[in-house]
Amino acid sequence: MSRSWYAELRYEASSDRFTIPRELRKECKLLMDLTRFPRLNLFPRPTPLHELRNLRKSLGCKPRIFAKRDDLTGVGLGGNKNRKLDFVMAEARDKGADTIITWAAVQSNHCRQTLAIARQLGMDCHLFLQGEEPTVRQGNLLYYTILNAHLHFHSGEDDIQAHVDALVDELKNEGRKPFVVPIGASVPLGALGYIESSIEAIEQGRKMGVEFGHVFVATGSAGTQTGIEIGFREECPSARVHGVAVSRDSLPQREAVARLVNETYTLLGISRFLSPSDIVVHDEYYGGKYAVPTKAGNEAVFLLGETEGLLLDPVYTGKAMSGMLDLLKKGELDDAEAVLFFHTGGHPAVFAFAQEFQSR
Repeated sequence: MSRSWYAELRYEASSDRFTIPRELRKECKLLMDLTRFPRLNLFPRPTPLHELRNLRKSLGCKPRIFAKRDDLTGVGLGGNKNRKLDFVMAEARDKGADTIITWAAVQSNHCRQTLAIARQLGMDCHLFLQGEEPTVRQGNLLYYTILNAHLHFHSGEDDIQAHVDALVDELKNEGRKPFVVPIGASVPLGALGYIESSIEAIEQGRKMGVEFGHVFVATGSAGTQTGIEIGFREECPSARVHGVAVSRDSLPQREAVARLVNETYTLLGISRFLSPSDIVVHDEYYGGKYAVPTKAGNEAVFLLGETEGLLLDPVYTGKAMSGMLDLLKKGELDDAEAVLFFHTGGHPAVFAFAQEFQSR
């Protein structure tokens, strides 16, 4: 592309759409597809792309290392969910919702960002949290409390969907208009946000004179990796996308990503199909259980703080970074000029796991 697409976007309040100048539309077909969908325009784009020179020097590795700073998406302390919620919460608004319902673990970045956007839109918010209520509220849970969410704590054995359905019926009977946001906003509409982020990163890299050979991201509810898979396959197919699992083994995660990729292609009207074998997910770095820190993940948090002044978290980005670091150290990424890490946020979880970081 001869010009930077994101510099040419224009927002039209009357139609609640972004538009692209006519002369760029042929070059930006995939991006043009995204402008068909209503969105909230929550934060300035593009988010920064930073080269991690100190980290590369510390590792002594061949590829250059870059971070896409989607921890800087602003609303609700930032993070990757804002990309997806930009589209999903626009649907809630357009349907006249007055109450948002969602669910996840107690220290959920998704719940934090969904809650913050709901408050900005003047909506009430119910959060179903899987886990015991702690005696001291810290991290994301403290944020929920300050923003005055309705909190419902449930054990891991509970059928959360049944509780959500019951609340939806109750609110409707009261004359309210509830809208349910699936965990992680990981639906085809939400995945559009990471198609956009990928195109941003590709274009930013090219402006800096680099092409990414490998791309790394923490993968849990599958929506973020889904968007990255589509964005890179369509705009930079030579790159290999690596999901680093945070909650389950490779096969079920690859199945979840492939399924959502295909549903998102259908939403976009693109005739393409991926199977689980087309997806790369590393499951050797998450420690066998969600939200339980690993030694390697914590070491990655320390290393990025020491070398780059970047704060990762022990649940998502620390584990994902530990996977990328391991492969860099082994030389398995040396075929690339540059590697890209999607920093998806999650800072508040560091404070909820403060005991993990009391000493080096």
